[in-house]
Amino acid sequence: MNGAQSRAFLALWNGIESAKVQAEYDIWHSFEHVPERVGLPGFVEATRYQSVDHPLRYFTCYRLRSLDALDTPEYRDVFTHPTPWSSRMRLVLRDFYRLPCEVGGVYGLGTASQLSTVQWRSASPALVAQLNHWLQRLILRGAAIRVEWGLAPPGEDYWLPNTVNGLRGAGQDHVLMLQQMDANILRQSMQALVAFLQPEVSCVAQPEYFELLTHVRQDELESTPDQRRAPHTYLFDQFTGE
Repeated sequence: MNGAQSRAFLALWNGIESAKVQAEYDIWHSFEHVPERVGLPGFVEATRYQSVDHPLRYFTCYRLRSLDALDTPEYRDVFTHPTPWSSRMRLVLRDFYRLPCEVGGVYGLGTASQLSTVQWRSASPALVAQLNHWLQRLILRGAAIRVEWGLAPPGEDYWLPNTVNGLRGAGQDHVLMLQQMDANILRQSMQALVAFLQPEVSCVAQPEYFELLTHVRQDELESTPDQRRAPHTYLFDQFTGE
């Protein structure tokens, strides 16, 4: 992805109710839901991940040209008028949390299969320079392939309420995504990051660890941003027996 194209991202965590629906969820999310979102105006690409510690938990990162992508008539339409398959799958989602963010820093080249996410709250403007310097050193040491973080604008819900994310401290919400090809090194790097953050922020959550599933770019889709992507009725029918 060209970093100049993306000044924001939507970080989204969710679980599903049971392993019985996992096969259908993975097909729906990969073939219909995420491509539908990525095809909207202002979206650039999306990457899906599955938790390595909790197989029924997922993380999706939608990269956006700006947060305005979450406030368009087209985005409102897909949210308020879901496809039949999306209506069905909404019922199996659990622990749904989304955090729209403006990009605060991006370091490293390329991507890697192992990802860790961490959220925190901070009201300190001085943290930005300290954090970016710390992350640059992390990349230089080879302890991460790529790192990206962002902060959520205060007071915005962008059309969907969240479940509680557990953060109780004062300040703005932040999220950081750390990528590495080695799962053990990833955990070590994330633990070092949390140790750096804890004295500087009001609250920091426990990191989560994920593995890459799928990736889709808008410029690879057949549809165009001014036309809503058609639902995947063939696959939907395979699961509903219609």
